[in-house]
Amino acid sequence: MELLTPEEAAKRIHVCTKTLRRLRQDGHIRYVAITDRKIRYRPEDCDEFIASRARKAPECLSTSRKTRRISTSTSSGRVVAFTDRRGQRRGAQPNA
Repeated sequence: MELLTPEEAAKRIHVCTKTLRRLRQDGHIRYVAITDRKIRYRPEDCDEFIASRARKAPECLSTSRKTRRISTSTSSGRVVAFTDRRGQRRGAQPNA
């Protein structure tokens, strides 16, 4: 049975040894404790860890056909040109 050193295992799962140690302490990756200070990793446990982290990207909600809504305008306001509104304000307020 082949066992990997922490350096080899970290390289295999593409993390640094400090991150590998934290993953081990948090229970995210299996390991073999040869002694209290001598830790080794099985290659299949490294592969299993990688497989457990595989994720599928969520579908973009802004372009998803499932979430696209069709809405109708419920506003009862009317469109007025900006220059018309400005002219109305000037006519209503006397210049002093």
